[in-house]
Amino acid sequence: MTVTLKKIKTEKEINELFQLVKIIWPEVFTSIIGKEQVDYMLKHYQSVEGIKQEIEQGVAYFLVQLQGKSIGYVAYEVQEDKLFISKLYLLASQRGKGLSRELFDWLEEIARVAKKEKFHLHVNRYNEKAIAVYQHLGFEIVEQVDSVLGEEFLLEDYYMEKTL
Repeated sequence: MTVTLKKIKTEKEINELFQLVKIIWPEVFTSIIGKEQVDYMLKHYQSVEGIKQEIEQGVAYFLVQLQGKSIGYVAYEVQEDKLFISKLYLLASQRGKGLSRELFDWLEEIARVAKKEKFHLHVNRYNEKAIAVYQHLGFEIVEQVDSVLGEEFLLEDYYMEKTL
């Protein structure tokens, strides 16, 4: 199974991405953080405006496509000493098929070209499936971080890294 990646550049592509985000985030996070926090994050963090801001700040977003259909998305940022994997999400129907490995292979090539020796990502520490995938791919937990989100939410994350 081979995916293609389409870089998100236009307003139309950002809107297409947001339609996907509105499906994937509830699938992934409602059982972990609850509907109220998912709704808050969709409004303030993974909104069309939020995505535009991140792109303007240097985060590269890509639609993950399979046979011409968008099935997920990935975003990364080349930082001073590492490649930060900001987002990697697939529709529930596409998980468990080895696509994450394919996407990480692609990200590894980007890191090599950018001369970065580390991957870095954040994952909710109750997202056991994602943590298991990342550990299977060679990531290690390097830090446990709690961050306040808005006035009433808490992000409870692990920071994970992989040396290339």
